[in-house]
Amino acid sequence: MTWPPPGIPRGRGQVRLQRDGGLARMVLSNPGARNAMSLGMMADFLAAVDELIEDPPVALIIVGEADGGFCAGGDLRDVRAHLLEDGAADAMSSRMGAATARLAAGPFVIVAAVEGAALGGGAELSQVADWVVMSASAKIGFVHARLGVSPGWGGARLLSQRVGRSAATAVLLQGRAHGLDQALSLGLADQSAASGGALDAAEAWVKPILAAPPEAIRGALEILRTTQRMASSDTERAVFCSLWGGASHRAALARTEAGR
Repeated sequence: MTWPPPGIPRGRGQVRLQRDGGLARMVLSNPGARNAMSLGMMADFLAAVDELIEDPPVALIIVGEADGGFCAGGDLRDVRAHLLEDGAADAMSSRMGAATARLAAGPFVIVAAVEGAALGGGAELSQVADWVVMSASAKIGFVHARLGVSPGWGGARLLSQRVGRSAATAVLLQGRAHGLDQALSLGLADQSAASGGALDAAEAWVKPILAAPPEAIRGALEILRTTQRMASSDTERAVFCSLWGGASHRAALARTEAGR
């Protein structure tokens, strides 16, 4: 299956890139669904990653649209309508996983400004960042196991790199949504901010980086990332595809729908 699937509506929401000198912002915008990623938003994300790699900023901040949270994973409306058919899981995981890997290895500093919920795929996107700023009211949750699936966008590898195997084991297998204190303790987040203040805190954090020579920043990143090369994504994608659309996943989707 090609991705995005041809002939299928893009769904609601969008991913926007904003540029301000050496600073770029990637805005995840789907407030009616807690900024969950629709098919169209995934297509936007792929295009945004291409643009960032082709014309790299010095720093990138990933943020959810105001009042919608960070990102609640995949938009369940599109998941139920279009992403449970044969081949959809592999196509989505292959393209999104490759894009997050390219983004994480890009020659720019990445900061996630997390407000509200960063769940499922949203938690995976938060861990792409070199530095995670998390507000007092936010939650980061690799809740995939509770939904009968596993991370499919490269997040398990990113998580293990960031927090280490022991903490990653607890985070992935227990499937909890972690508040600020626990996220800081586990290493899911690096800096706290007042509720509503994550973006301002992220912009303040990158300010001295933007004032430094860009080649020095990129050189330092290259050194830091030399020992953090991501392993092959084949295993992660294979496990994800084996679980996606299975009985447990479908039952979890039905429970989620019934709870609304």
